[in-house]
Amino acid sequence: MTDYTPAPGAAGNDDETAQLAANLYEHVRQLNYATAGPPGLTLPSTAYTILGNLGAATFGLDQLLNQINRFFLRELQADRLGHDHGEDLTDVLSRHGQVLAEARRHTQALCATLSEAQSAINAVHSRPARGREASPTTRGETYKDDVGVAAAATDFPRPITDQTLLAPPPAGERHSPVHFPRRTNIPEA
Repeated sequence: MTDYTPAPGAAGNDDETAQLAANLYEHVRQLNYATAGPPGLTLPSTAYTILGNLGAATFGLDQLLNQINRFFLRELQADRLGHDHGEDLTDVLSRHGQVLAEARRHTQALCATLSEAQSAINAVHSRPARGREASPTTRGETYKDDVGVAAAATDFPRPITDQTLLAPPPAGERHSPVHFPRRTNIPEA
C-alpha cells in the first residue's frame, strides 16, 4: 500500500468521512440508472471507461478496508475502546479483522476480474446498426432490440446489502491466492 495523501477537499472530521461513504452508495445507484440504456450508455468506450474506474475504485476499497482494520487496532492498543455488552474487545476485533481480510480478498478478486472484463472489450467499437441510428439521445426512447435493457432497468438499484452482488468464493478456494490468466485478442499460432 502507498502512503495516503489527502485529496483536495478530503474529509476533515468523522461526519464528513461518513458522508463520503454515503456519496459512494449514491454514485453507484446513479450509475445503475445511467447504464440501464440510452442515453447514458450508448458507446463501448463508455462501458470500457466505467469498468476501468470501477476496477480502480475496487482497488481503493482494499486500502480502505485495511485502514479501517488498522484504526481499530490502534484504538485498542491505546485503550480507547469499550464494548456496549462487555464482550472481550480482543475477540471482537479478531473476528472483525478476519471478516475484513475476507472482504479484502473479494475486492482484490473483483478488481482483477473487472480489469479482465475491461481488457476483453478493448478492441470493441460502435458502428451504426441497419435501419436505426447508433446512439439514441432521448431518455425513455427504446427500440425493439433494447427490450432487455428496459426490463433490466426495473431491477436497479439493488440495495448495497444484497448478498447476490458479491457471492463468496467456493469453499475450497477461500484461502487460495487469486490468479486470473490473462487473455489476449491475438489468435494463437
